[in-house]
Amino acid sequence: MQENVMIIDFEFGLRQLNGNKSLLFRLLRKFAAEYRDLDTRLQALVGAESIQEAEDLVHTLKGVSGNLGCNAVYQDSRLVNEQLKHGEPDASSMQSLFDNLSKTLAVIDDLPDAENAAAPVAKPDEHLETLKAFSQALEQHEYINDEKLANWLATLSLPSSQQAQLTSAVTSLDYDQALTILATVKN
Repeated sequence: MQENVMIIDFEFGLRQLNGNKSLLFRLLRKFAAEYRDLDTRLQALVGAESIQEAEDLVHTLKGVSGNLGCNAVYQDSRLVNEQLKHGEPDASSMQSLFDNLSKTLAVIDDLPDAENAAAPVAKPDEHLETLKAFSQALEQHEYINDEKLANWLATLSLPSSQQAQLTSAVTSLDYDQALTILATVKN
């Protein structure tokens, strides 16, 4: 596997899910639950010479990890998947996959609860730029579509109650109320 591959690319994962951080975290936790025992299952399949089943398992892992931005697991699962296709699974490649899966699971296990989720991807300048763009759109009474609103809310990492208030104000076109709520957001 390549050195310096990001374990999980949260920005990519958020883009895949239109900025829905709670959905991303929920899917990552589901991923962790599904693949926590991959090493045992895969080694048992290879040991039993059930290569097609092993390939199916790794192929699914490759797709899921790729879509969620679990880069290290994705890279290793691509290699192991190719080896299994040719009936030649390599022990060192499988061990690299297991090691990177373990690192990925550790990152997922450390994710904050949905209610207290702080965006691990929003940079301070991105936060400030989003806050300014959101405020400007409200001040100029621009139409804000659902996707743009969802992306702004994901970047700002607001508590769910504040997100709900802002969503309600914006969708009912009460931009003055939305500006009042947004004014309480810290730079």
